[in-house]
Amino acid sequence: MLEVGKRLFVGIKISSELQSELNSPAPGTEHYFKPDNTDYLQIISLGDEKLIGRYIKDGFPAADIENVTRNVCSIVRLITRGHRIDESSVRIYAS
Repeated sequence: MLEVGKRLFVGIKISSELQSELNSPAPGTEHYFKPDNTDYLQIISLGDEKLIGRYIKDGFPAADIENVTRNVCSIVRLITRGHRIDESSVRIYAS
């Protein structure tokens, strides 16, 4: 049996505009994407890209992916004071 070695990450590519907004987040929202707080969002590098989103656990129900997408968009909008996030820009990556 093949053992899976990659984790799935649901996230958004960080554009220069989004990075600028993440550099000065809305007051009180920094905890939503701090490296030591994996309950919310994380910023990761994948190749040359930087992404913001969250890892999902092995065996995560496929039916719940839509909820994760909405959650990622909602938190990014909160952090960035309403930055427009199109749900179709949220992707699943293997890291």
